[in-house]
Amino acid sequence: MINLCALSDDKYLSKGMTLYDSLLENTDNFILHYLCLDNDSFGKIKKFENKNFIVYHIEQFLLKDKRLEYLHDNEYKYFCWCLASYFTQYLMSQNLGDITYIDSDIYFHKDISIILNEIANRDVGVFRHRQFELNWNVPSGIFNVGVVHFKNTDIGKKTLFWWHDAVLYKKYPQLAQCGDQKYLDAFVNLGDKLFCDGSIGHGAPWQWQIYNFDTYIQDGYIDWNGKRQELIFTHFSQFEYDLQNNIYTPSTMHHIYTPMEMYYNIPGLKYIYDNYFKKLKISIKRYSL
Repeated sequence: MINLCALSDDKYLSKGMTLYDSLLENTDNFILHYLCLDNDSFGKIKKFENKNFIVYHIEQFLLKDKRLEYLHDNEYKYFCWCLASYFTQYLMSQNLGDITYIDSDIYFHKDISIILNEIANRDVGVFRHRQFELNWNVPSGIFNVGVVHFKNTDIGKKTLFWWHDAVLYKKYPQLAQCGDQKYLDAFVNLGDKLFCDGSIGHGAPWQWQIYNFDTYIQDGYIDWNGKRQELIFTHFSQFEYDLQNNIYTPSTMHHIYTPMEMYYNIPGLKYIYDNYFKKLKISIKRYSL
């Protein structure tokens, strides 16, 4: 069984359920553990719980953890940053096996098993901010929290606990620059125990500009530094939409990396975002969001 986890409040719920539908469409034998951060989100999706989809409420964690409750009440933005490692660590402690954390605004174009098979026996799996070199020191970190995998091994569990503990208690000031994300820079110390990117194609607003779309003909591939890679997932960060007017904004940030005109003038990139908007509208209707 493939154990995955994601989380959101009501504002991001439509994206989270679109993530779930992308998994249903492409992947067999998985469970998505979904943490709801408010009553509205929990009330809307609890009724859809099934063998592939288990829903949790944040209250069950706040009642048991004073540190988490303090952050919730006093530093809410930081509290939200804590939850990727916190929820993943909780699930690992339940002896479910390997765990993959996924941001709610990720969409899988292909089977997530492709990623897991390439990670193989590596204990931890991460994905780069490809616009940066691995030896750069940048505030946002060289890895993205969008998809992070941990094996149920000694190294995998110790690494996950380190991340959870460091973020929750704000340790290591040099890494406390971008919520929970720059802490992932420390994972490079794992050496050959770390999987980083491999041949997995992934897209995001901060790295579309480094891909060559001249060879992209809506066939599900990207070209990065002359390497043809199957596009497995996209991080639709800062994607905003207006259903009443049937329009969307590809990303309200990150324009320093991918200028807005690229989304509309490059057919391959436009197709990726048009398709996501179509899938998102289907999920909104399906789950009455």
